[in-house]
Amino acid sequence: MKSLAAYQEVKSKITEDLVRGRFLMGEPLPSEKDLAKEMDVSIGTLRKAFDELVSEGIVVRRQGKGTYIAEHDAKRLLYYFFHVVRWDVDKKIYPRVETVSFDGALASHEEAHKLGLKEGAPVWRVVNRLFLVDECVMIDHITLDKKRFKGLTQSTFEKREGSIYQLYQMRYGQSVVKTHERVRATLAGKQHALWLKLKPESPVLQIRRVAINIQDEPLEWRISTLNTTNHEYFNELLT
Repeated sequence: MKSLAAYQEVKSKITEDLVRGRFLMGEPLPSEKDLAKEMDVSIGTLRKAFDELVSEGIVVRRQGKGTYIAEHDAKRLLYYFFHVVRWDVDKKIYPRVETVSFDGALASHEEAHKLGLKEGAPVWRVVNRLFLVDECVMIDHITLDKKRFKGLTQSTFEKREGSIYQLYQMRYGQSVVKTHERVRATLAGKQHALWLKLKPESPVLQIRRVAINIQDEPLEWRISTLNTTNHEYFNELLT
């Protein structure tokens, strides 16, 4: 590893080791000295690789303790992946999730495109209602590749410990490290209006999200419908 892109090779090697299970979620990586020696690179090269891994949310630095593989605890999920708050309150509240339906299906053209599958491939479709302080504020339609999430059941999904992303991580070794999102204005259909306590055809916000794993592969396709009467979508750009 003597090229100008040595740090990228180090980053790739650490990522591969994580995927293979050498490094477990929430556990510390070897010391910089030991890891640099193992990979035959300088400390500076290793730190540059770590910098990118930190910026992508794959690892986290803990002052005085070392570098750890990131895990999806409730706080990380809330601050990095859940972007809904009351418009008049800055406090971020963790949502309560209720699963309305969980079914097997065949991927539509859009689902297949977003998940990198063939049209008609087997998928799971999940509908969730998200509540903040007992008020249903958002509806999630989630699509997952059945082959990637083999053996997933409604019972497993509903009785999971922690968040949905924690389930992906702990049960299937699939870690969401970033998302690609697009937002559009639309009108609420009859069922969504009923759940969100709106009149049919009321304006709502739709967030269309692909969740990406460590290997830069699409894990989840999600369409969220948000009632913006008292709540708003926010995103924070860190530089």
